[in-house]
Amino acid sequence: MDELFRQVWTFLADPTAQRDEFDASDALIWVDWGDEDESVLSYLNDVLPEEAQIDYEYVDSEAERGFDILLKKDGEAHAIPYAADSADRDTTLKAAQDYLAPVYGIRWYMGSLGSDTLAFVVLSTSQWGKLEQEFGAEQVAYYFSWIHADSRMFEMDADAVFDLLEERAEGK
Repeated sequence: MDELFRQVWTFLADPTAQRDEFDASDALIWVDWGDEDESVLSYLNDVLPEEAQIDYEYVDSEAERGFDILLKKDGEAHAIPYAADSADRDTTLKAAQDYLAPVYGIRWYMGSLGSDTLAFVVLSTSQWGKLEQEFGAEQVAYYFSWIHADSRMFEMDADAVFDLLEERAEGK
């Protein structure tokens, strides 16, 4: 995880100069809108230390979508709260964020905004705090948006995406 932190730190130190290198770095977890939801959890586990990995199980269910993904923690299993008829990456990522909190935080890399493949970064909460202390919380949030219960990433309306891209271009 320290190497991932270093890559994010290097990017934040000079985002304009480091953008291309950062976009190709191991710090980013690229998720396509069409990826299977259990794949999203696997991508996250690929960067998490073994002791922090998300324990999950894909099970057949009677829901219209035909499956559930159970997140297992502290001897309990909870199904990711998908709609009855389908799963979606937003719900999977929000459930993963809830699972990892408060020790780790998943943030959406805003440099991927507007694509059908979005990038995310997982660091420990203390590492995110160090970045905010050094570069300012506003700058870190400009490039890396926290995932909250009401976050819309893949499910964001096209008009909202274009508005946000325009705001970012204007430096707001």
